[in-house]
Amino acid sequence: MKARLAAFTGGITKLFSRRGQDAKGGKRALVHEILSIQVFSAALVGGLAIVTIYWGGQWVLHDNYSRWALQWTEQINELGSPLYLADDQEARISLDNFVDRYPEIDQIVYFANDGSVLHSVDNSEDVDPINDLSATQLQEAIDVVGDKAPYVMRGGLLDPRQFEILAPVWIESIPDDGLFGFDAASPADSTKIELLGFVKMKLDFVIFHDRLLSNIRSAIIVLVIFLILFALYGRHALRNALASISDLQRPIKELAKGNLDVKFKPAQHREISDIVEALQTTVTALSERDAQLQQLANHDSLTGLYNRRRFTEELKKEVMDVMRTGRSSALFFVDLDQFKYINDACGHPAGDRLIRKVADELQRSIRRDDMVARFGGDEFAILVRDVNVAGAKASAETILVNMRRMAHIEGEQVFHVHCSIGIAIMVGDNLHHDELISQADIACREAKSAGRNRARVYSLTDGHEQRGVTDVGWMNCLRKALDENKFQIRYQPINRISTGETTHHELLIRLKMEDGEFVSPDAFLPSAVRFGLMNEIDFWMIHHASIAYAEYSRPGARLKFSINLSANAFENDDLTSYVKENFKKYNVRPSDIVFEITESLAVRRPLQVDRQIATLRDFGCKFALDDFGTGYSSFGYLQKLQFDYIKIDGTFVQDLPNNSVDQKMIKLIAEVGREAGMQTIAEYVGSAETLVLLSELGVDLAQGYFVGRPTKTPKSRSTPISLSSHRQRRSQK
Repeated sequence: MKARLAAFTGGITKLFSRRGQDAKGGKRALVHEILSIQVFSAALVGGLAIVTIYWGGQWVLHDNYSRWALQWTEQINELGSPLYLADDQEARISLDNFVDRYPEIDQIVYFANDGSVLHSVDNSEDVDPINDLSATQLQEAIDVVGDKAPYVMRGGLLDPRQFEILAPVWIESIPDDGLFGFDAASPADSTKIELLGFVKMKLDFVIFHDRLLSNIRSAIIVLVIFLILFALYGRHALRNALASISDLQRPIKELAKGNLDVKFKPAQHREISDIVEALQTTVTALSERDAQLQQLANHDSLTGLYNRRRFTEELKKEVMDVMRTGRSSALFFVDLDQFKYINDACGHPAGDRLIRKVADELQRSIRRDDMVARFGGDEFAILVRDVNVAGAKASAETILVNMRRMAHIEGEQVFHVHCSIGIAIMVGDNLHHDELISQADIACREAKSAGRNRARVYSLTDGHEQRGVTDVGWMNCLRKALDENKFQIRYQPINRISTGETTHHELLIRLKMEDGEFVSPDAFLPSAVRFGLMNEIDFWMIHHASIAYAEYSRPGARLKFSINLSANAFENDDLTSYVKENFKKYNVRPSDIVFEITESLAVRRPLQVDRQIATLRDFGCKFALDDFGTGYSSFGYLQKLQFDYIKIDGTFVQDLPNNSVDQKMIKLIAEVGREAGMQTIAEYVGSAETLVLLSELGVDLAQGYFVGRPTKTPKSRSTPISLSSHRQRRSQK
């Protein structure tokens, strides 16, 4: 039976194990695992219950049979005692009647005290032949005389159906002369035992035992059926209880794929309901985060309008739609007139408020299907769908009229904001988005040149053709230069005036043209800014400056570079990580790099720019304030800014010996810089006389053709004329 039970439980376990296997990865399913454990546990408990019932029944039967056998033995002993005194016929009849009443008694045999057969009673035809007691049996029976259990029992342990009991028959008596003075503790007063003989009884409970075991088997069958029903019900109940876990599998897989539109079924159990709620909260948070990232990626942070990238995507779609349908649309390039004056007069927070107000006015001035975007600064672009030239002019005039009516109040000042609009028409073969942006920009500049506060439609006639072709040509040339790595770096030394030694080199970019000639940045950088390529040029400069640092660095001679960065570079969130990545790759010491930014960007200091400058300063890089003196010229700002160098604009240096106003300005800048802990650098130093004068005015460093011209490789060169000898020669004249 135990073997069959083990086979049954093993088969159940294998069945559910196979069903619990995942066909894809060989992993067990949780639901099937729990069901397997439940069924296996039920089978194990059932098997243990069956074994317990069987062996417990055997033990109970053995105990009952033993008690019955001993009781019968005592009765037979009493009934058969007269046979030892005389051949008592009445005793024989009593024994026969007693045996007939109990079919379980197979045979009763009485023996004399020497072990010989005295009398026997058989209750069955199939009995063993009667033999005298052996010497061993005789001794075993004699040894139990007077014991608490005066009998010898054989059988019944492994098979409780058959027993054989051998018991001695004796007489105990008390001496007659000591009756009144009897002492049980005294050996002399002990009872007298006289052994008469022995009685042996064979019992067979086969009929009773088989009937009882039949009932036990029936009970076991009922128990097995109950266990099977319990396992099936438990499997059904567990499957229903764990269905909510199975329901999580598909939504979680979809969530792992990035699908945030999944829905989770409500769960009835508290624990799983908490998991479902947590997952739903996570999905909601991810959806909100994606929406925020999408908003940041597509919209301008100040105005909420589309940014340049998203507007360019929509412009490309409109170009394709125009090509497919044959209709025409228009692109407006809008630039505010005299916006810099408002920034200078009231500060940049006021300028930001004005930009937001202008954005709202432009939104109100266009149709529902049109689109307005902020390109940067005070520049906007508008996509006017499904209009011809006349319709485009009418839409532009509506914008101009609404802008003229708008008044912006800052403190006690009232500003009337005007704008200039350039229009490019999408029609015919004029269907490239970069060219359309360039054409609208050119037309906007024409509107400004014609007196501002007006609109102009781009046209290749009236002398515009060559200008437009040139501007678009720069865009294509710059794009090709970036793709084919046609830019080159030149190195101009910056020397300390007091010692004449070279402290570092400024890196200047040059563009190599098809004819082999090199073009200075003044010729192509304005176009790069207009066409949105300035950020790529800044990153090109950082990368190749790092390569040059690794190439030209020598042990014992520290090489320091000064790199110009535009405002576009700081508007890119990847600037700091890009700098760190390149510096680590080419083993560039951050303290050997000076980043130059313009005065206008430094004073404006948007939050994003300020954060990236702080990160680069913590990294170890130094900063120089470039072109100081031409823009805001605010010494109040200078005291608040954290810079290592101030680069005095070259317009103050070129005619320094002949211009006393420039001399006073440079002296004041040098004094303020020294108080603020910043070193001053003078650009465009073209003569020894200028260098001597800069030293007298307190300037620390000099840069220009007199100090050193830009070279293909960084070269350290001392200032050719010492300051002391030059002063002596001037005093002798």
